[in-house]
This record gives sequence, structure tokens and C-alpha cells, in this order.
Amino acid sequence: MKENTLILQAHAKINLGLRILGRRPGDAYHLLETVFQELDFGDEIRIREMKRKGSPQQRFRLRCSDPELPADGSNLILKALALMLPRLPEDLGLDITLRKRIPLGSGLGGGSSDAAAMLKYLNRYAKLPQEELHARALQLGADVPFFLLGGTAYAQGIGDKLRKLEIPKDWYAVLVFPGFGISTPGAYAALRISLTDRVKKAIIPSQLEKGFSWEIFENTFDAAIIPSYPRIGEIRDRLYQKGAVYAALSGSGSTVFGICESCDIAEKASAAFDHALIARPL
Repeated sequence: MKENTLILQAHAKINLGLRILGRRPGDAYHLLETVFQELDFGDEIRIREMKRKGSPQQRFRLRCSDPELPADGSNLILKALALMLPRLPEDLGLDITLRKRIPLGSGLGGGSSDAAAMLKYLNRYAKLPQEELHARALQLGADVPFFLLGGTAYAQGIGDKLRKLEIPKDWYAVLVFPGFGISTPGAYAALRISLTDRVKKAIIPSQLEKGFSWEIFENTFDAAIIPSYPRIGEIRDRLYQKGAVYAALSGSGSTVFGICESCDIAEKASAAFDHALIARPL
């Protein structure tokens, strides 16, 4: 094997709509329905391949541009490697450099996207069928299977039951990161949904069948999180004031996105914040 360098793109996502339906009795996971949308920006993973034998720690090395993100076995990139290790060549060595652009705790799926990009790359060697690759992705996190699929997808269950979805794509997303992350476990705890609460019915598909409208979408986390983080509510309100047709948290936060139906409106909305990014759907 000669040395070879590749660059993987790990795109961010937003949840156009996210409804928490209840709790799963067996393991207390939250059941949901959501529309995932892949965006045209994200992390970059640079991989240098070479022959290298020894322990996994000797063969695979990870560096990250964000010092807050561990580059040890707790990193999802190395967890993906560990899952695929039995199917990889014994002399495969990798120097991996993660250029982190998606903020930690932002609700944009950075870690999940990194893991999925790594799984897809490693499957060039492992050659697993898609069903098995999906199962391994789910072991790494509920959002990881979506990033194997990409594009626009409707999800149910814990986010793992996926199907492709077509919605109008002539829009821009203005992403505003408030400068702090939100703990996913803490966000779910704020919902105060117990195992005895009745599971709600999924409604997004039936509403979409009636015709597309941004009014279909909502995020259950908005009402649970904004009282504790008023800055998020201020950002959402300002996006509406600047012309967004829909604004909400992505996932459990903390990024707020505003949907703008023209580039001009998106640029004006973005200019209202010190740090905002305009992204397009893929």
C-alpha cells in the first residue's frame, strides 16, 4: 500500500421539524418524528493512508483543530474505527486530522456526521452491506444513520427509521450559534416526559401530503429550552423580524436557524448577528 491522502466532508444538519412523541418502555429512549436536512457546510476530515503495523493506538492517530474535543478513544471517529477494525487490513495505518467547523453542542450533528463519514470511508475496505453498516452507525448514535443517507429524510423511532423525503429546496438557512452549547441529556430532561405519558401520533407525513408549508414544522425543544436560555428566544425572534419564514432550534440546540426564501433576505438576516452563517440544503 502506497501513501495516499483523502479529504472527507462531514456535513452539518438541521432538524426542520422535531416532535417528541413519548418514551420507549424498554429502554426509556425518547420516541420522535423529525425531518433531517443535510447542509452544504461542515467538518473536514483529512486522512493519510500508509502501511503501519502494531496496536490500534500505533496504527491510527487522530488530531483535532478544536482543543476542547478529545482526540482519544472517546472521539466518535475512533469509535467508528474500533467498530470496523476486524474488517480492515492488518497493515492499514491512518493519520487523521479533523478540522472542526461545527461547534460542539450546537445541535448540528458534528460528531455524528464525523462518525458517518468515517464509516463510509472504512467500508471501502470492510464492504459491509448497507443494513449492517446502518446497524453499526446506530451503535455510535441515533443521528449517525441519517448521515449515511444524507439529503432530506423523515425519521421516526429514536431517529433511526429513515426514508427519503422531497421538499422544496429553493431556500437558505441562516445559522446562529449563541456561543454556548446545550447538553443533550439536559435538554431531554427539561421536556419532563415520563414513561407513563401517552405516546403522541406522528403527523408530519399526513400534513406534507396536504401540501408543503413551513407552518407544518415545530420543535418541541423550543418551549422546554427557551425559558432557561432567553438568548435563544431573542435570536429566534430577531430572525423572524429580519424576514425568516420559519425559525427554531436545530435538534436540542443550541443553534437557532432561520429559513429565508431568497439570498437577499438571508444576507440581511445574517448581518443582524455578529456571528452567523448562511447554508444551503443538499
